[in-house]
Amino acid sequence: MIRRLIILLLIVGCGIFEPEGICVLFNTETNTNNCYPQRPEAQCKSDAGNSETIHLRYWGESYDCNEFCNSQIPDELCEIH
Repeated sequence: MIRRLIILLLIVGCGIFEPEGICVLFNTETNTNNCYPQRPEAQCKSDAGNSETIHLRYWGESYDCNEFCNSQIPDELCEIH
């Protein structure tokens, strides 16, 4: 019985955890990039889709917020949250 419960938890739990990366959203009203560390991709896309003025600029695991803001968009305003 315990073995079945453990197997069930493993099967169900595998789909719960999403990889986390940085989420950079661009606000067209303020011309500001907002970087959020440790954000799942689905949440990042959802945050961008909730407003007409906020657009997804980048989601990924290749950078941290400091690296992205300084190397990819050095001449633009970038706020780290």
